[in-house]
Amino acid sequence: MTGRSGHPPRSSSLVGGAGALAPTVSGVAGGVGTTTVARAIRGFDRGVFTGRPTDVLVCRGTGDSLVRAARAAQLIASDGQRPPVVAVTAADASWPSRPVTARLRLLEPHTSAVVVLPYVRRWRDMATPLDDLRDLLARPLTELPRQLRRYAATARELHTALGSPPVPPRPPTRSRAVRPAPFVERIPR
Repeated sequence: MTGRSGHPPRSSSLVGGAGALAPTVSGVAGGVGTTTVARAIRGFDRGVFTGRPTDVLVCRGTGDSLVRAARAAQLIASDGQRPPVVAVTAADASWPSRPVTARLRLLEPHTSAVVVLPYVRRWRDMATPLDDLRDLLARPLTELPRQLRRYAATARELHTALGSPPVPPRPPTRSRAVRPAPFVERIPR
């Protein structure tokens, strides 16, 4: 995670307390991972960026997508809004290349932070990969499948970059045996 400091916390991203608003999440195009990021950080999925201010701007780790993210971040900042946090979803497991890394550095001045989300190979073969994200921020990393731990750690960085209070991990779940109710035979009178 990289970015500028000195900005006040976002009021719309305080996801911890009662009555708090969820961060808004928009993507620079369809299929960039907007819904995945929104679910991971408990945010509100706004779909494709339409010019409205957003807390998190999602793009892929490709040249075209990063250029779109830079334009959208500049548009938000020029409107007097706080620059968004840009979440970059990895295009594949072998990333980032030198050109992508250079474009990421060029993006930084126009954003609050740039967070690079790792590629999760297991989602490629799952029928419903979004189910993997249930309670991602609240579960201890040791409870998560190994392939998901890096993504969870990065999602927590993204949550922190928004100025959100940390989500306390919930205690490990233990299965409790459900005792049946005692049988009481009623004798008719």
